[in-house]
Amino acid sequence: MKIGAIARKLNIPVDNIYFYIKSGLIVPPKKGQYIFDENTVKDLETLVELKEMEFPLKDIHRILSLLRVSRLEDQRDIDDLKILYAGQAQRLEQRIGRLVTALDRLRAKESELDVLTTEAPAPKGLPLSTLALLCCPLCRGNLDLNEVRMSQDSIYSGRLTCLCGYAAAIEDGILLTPNRNQSLYDRPEITRNLYKDLPSQLISMFQKSYNWMSERLIKTGTRGRVVLETYVNAWFFLHNHQHVLDRDCRLIVIDKFPETLKFFKQLIDRQKHGLDILYIADSGLTPPLKFETVDINIDFFATNEHNFYHHTFWPDHLRPYLKPGAQLIGTYFYFDGGYKSINRLLREYPESYRRNFNRKYFMESMDNHYQIKEVEDLGYILDSGENLGFSFHVKGEKMHLMPYQASADLKRGH
Repeated sequence: MKIGAIARKLNIPVDNIYFYIKSGLIVPPKKGQYIFDENTVKDLETLVELKEMEFPLKDIHRILSLLRVSRLEDQRDIDDLKILYAGQAQRLEQRIGRLVTALDRLRAKESELDVLTTEAPAPKGLPLSTLALLCCPLCRGNLDLNEVRMSQDSIYSGRLTCLCGYAAAIEDGILLTPNRNQSLYDRPEITRNLYKDLPSQLISMFQKSYNWMSERLIKTGTRGRVVLETYVNAWFFLHNHQHVLDRDCRLIVIDKFPETLKFFKQLIDRQKHGLDILYIADSGLTPPLKFETVDINIDFFATNEHNFYHHTFWPDHLRPYLKPGAQLIGTYFYFDGGYKSINRLLREYPESYRRNFNRKYFMESMDNHYQIKEVEDLGYILDSGENLGFSFHVKGEKMHLMPYQASADLKRGH
């Protein structure tokens, strides 16, 4: 038989047979081309049978050599073969034991996930401790609370009003301001499509940046501090990093979409970290917060996200709400060149700023109100995959992740 015929008969790829020949596992006669005689076919059938018994090729070669030399005519050769079989049987039993243990652990993990999906989280309201952070964004006056439904320490629903006419609502523990999203190019991201199909290399770069930011956040300290994170519809750093926060800090989370905040609030309530979190749905540039209340601002893609829809620098808008010397810990994404990607970005998001994803723009703009303390380039990725989050990234153009820490300039005002 020729090699193609024997490959079809035994259902073995031709390349595998050539490998067995090159390795000396089978030794067919060659008359211009390999011919599989009766002995060679028998050796190949034995090889296939031994592979089905999970023997490694090294042991298969030993067994074939033993059969070729002795044909099992001597009891000692039979005993040698029995030792090889017994050794493989022992290895398989050990592997079966490991697989059974792994299967048991896998079933336990499945059960844990079932509990997570069926256990309804106890809903939390807007924490009373965060009311002191709020004020009217129009006249900077105090807000009155009325029509309240609350528990001992939180508010589930109600209205916040000001004598100047400003009014906001509290629904399901989320503060809803009159500033609703007006962009036609953005929508609430509650199915997490931004995370789907991201390449492993980009996820690893995210993790490096997460680690960098977490280390600086822990070193800075959050005990008794007010921590702000905005634009969480795109990427929400503190959602998966609440463990780095002290229990007595207060967290402010702002996004333009109530749906996004409600989605994340349910997830966070289920995690039961117990943080006091003020959720504000606001798509404007002046949230209802008192000036100089924030100690730490977290920015993972928020500055980039702002420039999808505005031609201004987001940290400039945040400056009035930060205390003097407040810390900014974040990651800025930028292209090295990236002209094709930016042009595609402008086509997909016509409101976007051309200087988005621009390192020089970011560094120069930060210098207006902040002092950069530390910055690091974690490298770049050439392919962000086929996904919604980075659909504008043209393959082959370098997109960098640059974590940074800065402080609000003590010398410069609002």
